[in-house]
Amino acid sequence: MNGLKLHLEKTLELLFKISYLVLALCTFNTFIYKSSVQPVFVKLTLACGMVLILTRLVKFRKYIKTPCIVLMILFCISFAISTIMNREYGMVENGKWIIWTGLQFFALYVCDMERDMKSYNKEFEILSHIIIGYSAVAAIISLKMLIVSYSEFFETAEGEFLISGFTWGRLWGVYTDPNYGAVFTVISILLSIVFFLRKGILLKIIYVICIILNYLYLVFSDSRTGEISLVGGLAVFLFFSLNQVWKSKKGFVKYALIIGVIILVTGGSLLGIRIVKVEYNKVLAPTFAKMFVEKEEAKKLKKQDQTKKPGQTTKPEEKKKQEELKKQEEAKKQEEMKRKLGRKQDLEEDVSNGRFELWKSAVEVWRTSPVYGVGYVTFVPYAKEHTPDTYAVNNDVGEYTSMHNAFINTLAYQGGLGFILLLLLAGYMIWYIIGPVFRETGGVYLYLDIMLASVAAVVLSMVFLLEGFYTLSPGSFVLWSFSGYMVKYAYGIRKG
Repeated sequence: MNGLKLHLEKTLELLFKISYLVLALCTFNTFIYKSSVQPVFVKLTLACGMVLILTRLVKFRKYIKTPCIVLMILFCISFAISTIMNREYGMVENGKWIIWTGLQFFALYVCDMERDMKSYNKEFEILSHIIIGYSAVAAIISLKMLIVSYSEFFETAEGEFLISGFTWGRLWGVYTDPNYGAVFTVISILLSIVFFLRKGILLKIIYVICIILNYLYLVFSDSRTGEISLVGGLAVFLFFSLNQVWKSKKGFVKYALIIGVIILVTGGSLLGIRIVKVEYNKVLAPTFAKMFVEKEEAKKLKKQDQTKKPGQTTKPEEKKKQEELKKQEEAKKQEEMKRKLGRKQDLEEDVSNGRFELWKSAVEVWRTSPVYGVGYVTFVPYAKEHTPDTYAVNNDVGEYTSMHNAFINTLAYQGGLGFILLLLLAGYMIWYIIGPVFRETGGVYLYLDIMLASVAAVVLSMVFLLEGFYTLSPGSFVLWSFSGYMVKYAYGIRKG
């Protein structure tokens, strides 16, 4: 009977994690975001998550042993205090995000500390291959959009503005935001690397293809956040894995070799991005522009032929021909500029792309409520009333709910109380995990190293995006589920 209960709990946990991951992928897919699929996974994820948490409450004494769980409970209480103290600006939406934060902590992160780690390794493999498979398909579709010069703008019924294809010098593709898409592809690249190292020759070919596809998306997304995440993730993976490979070496020589390899690999990955960008702008951008203009001209000619009366002939004057040719050349030039990869002009004007102003604005708002903050969804109405001149709600672009920095977001939303709890949570978790992972000598080290690298990539992206907290993103899934697996492993090592 106990075996059956354990099996059902394992199945429920995996089902929840799969539904959460799929929901996160749908949320950041322009074409699925507002489809009928989305509400289905919202309900499934909420239902599975609530049932899973209830089963864990029944076994409260068992799960309370999970490292960091007390800090997580206090963080949710801090969020609730902020919501209550800012209730005049609305409570329902903030209340919903308290629930989702609870699901991230107590359903995604929390693991059964008494379960065999092999069971969680299997779970990790299943979830990782969903990520790899989806990202490869998304990259193929996105790169095709680039080739056929696809660019579309959408507005949802709620007034949300969505973009797809190649627009403003960046490949959005199927993702609602190229930065989140880039970070997700970095995670997929890292996961593909570890399975490439572990699997047979035929599967290695598939993983190499996935790595190439995701790398190309990263290049054309023109995401500096993605590039930083790639460098950070690769550096962490190489440091810990090479420490295992060269464990017989000692002292300075060992770490000099490791640092040298890290510099070569990360430098090479960045150099590759630069080379592909330059060659694209030099060769492919003009070619794609020419293809696009010729396609548009063919459409016009076809339309003219269809509207031509029987017996009518087209004999344009020479001057008119020259004007048409001139228009075509100008159109080619304009289209080529549109097809150029990069945001040079925008970044020359402001290297942070507006982030520095947002961070400064967040601090201005936080100072008006330094202890418990101003709430997440209530940030904009609060700022309008108390700091109407601050950049976040008074600029030429629009109103910002997120400050594009998860740590500064927490400071503004939950005040000093929430921010201190976040630092304690992060610090304790790093301390708890790093020692056992660093000392690991068994065959599981590659999985642990790539989990740590993936989490590091997400944490780096949190400096520039709304990631990890207050969002249902693929990055938040990786952060909390992979952290849970590593803490579970570290718990077993520390308890002996």
